[in-house]
Amino acid sequence: DGTTVTTPDVTVTGTTAPGATVDIQSTATDTGGATTVTTVQASASGAFSATVPAPFGTSVITIAATKGNATGYARRTVISEFITGTTVLDVTDPDGDDNGPGTYAYPTSDNFKPGAFDLQRFQVIVDGDNVLLRAKIRDLSPTFGSPIGAQLLDLYVHTPSGATSTAAAFPSRNYSIAADSAWTRRIEVQGFADPVFVDAAGTPLGTVSVQASQASGFITMIVPVAAFGTPGPGWKFTVVLHGQDGFSPDQARGFAPTPQDFLFGLCAPGSSSPICSIDPNSAPKATDVLTPAGVSQAEELDPTAPPVEITGVPVPSP
Repeated sequence: DGTTVTTPDVTVTGTTAPGATVDIQSTATDTGGATTVTTVQASASGAFSATVPAPFGTSVITIAATKGNATGYARRTVISEFITGTTVLDVTDPDGDDNGPGTYAYPTSDNFKPGAFDLQRFQVIVDGDNVLLRAKIRDLSPTFGSPIGAQLLDLYVHTPSGATSTAAAFPSRNYSIAADSAWTRRIEVQGFADPVFVDAAGTPLGTVSVQASQASGFITMIVPVAAFGTPGPGWKFTVVLHGQDGFSPDQARGFAPTPQDFLFGLCAPGSSSPICSIDPNSAPKATDVLTPAGVSQAEELDPTAPPVEITGVPVPSP
């Protein structure tokens, strides 16, 4: 269970009652792909084997064996890194930098798992009529009943043309986007509200399909090319991860001087950084961001050295 492969299919083997009928269902859960069913017959020894599709992303494979009136089943999850589209951006982010400017501490409630706000990787893939935007989180355990119940993920996308904005989704997020990364499209996803997909004027641009996989750790956003455009050189992606809070006017989890049950701490108890003494309401609501080469997250998000401006990661030239 949880195997990662680099192929578009996997071979499923096992044993069951001799002569049983074995139905193997493969469902692509990350990208909303089709479900396939493959049927084989167990041999006289009970062994069976079948090759089933495992398209890009996470597939849940259910194996059901039937003989007479008796049925048994098993379930496995497979993560395929086989990419059929064109990857235009694939960047990693360091582990353990889920502390904003270097001092933030997680809320103390056990609902918030270590790594829940640690961005590890971001991919942009053009696959036919769709663009796949994929953010990998170190721990994507379901929170408050949702597979992305803890996270608030914002993507600010700079394109070579069109009206732009440097504003965050809400002024109370306490950061802005650097001028050279000013955005023309913004996508926001969380567990308890529909995705937001707007232009710089706030005009809705269409729908976004969102899938979250605990097995792979990826939040996958699927956007039609017709609405999003085709990413390439000249585009930049500013990726901001923070905590979701449906009771907050800006949907982002707030701060206290030190962590509380459901509030981030500016600092852990006993810390002495100047950040620990700022007004908690002025703290940038950005626990982890994707930084381009040469940019320090701690310096970029430091509220004691304003302005707090977040720089996007450029799509490289071919």
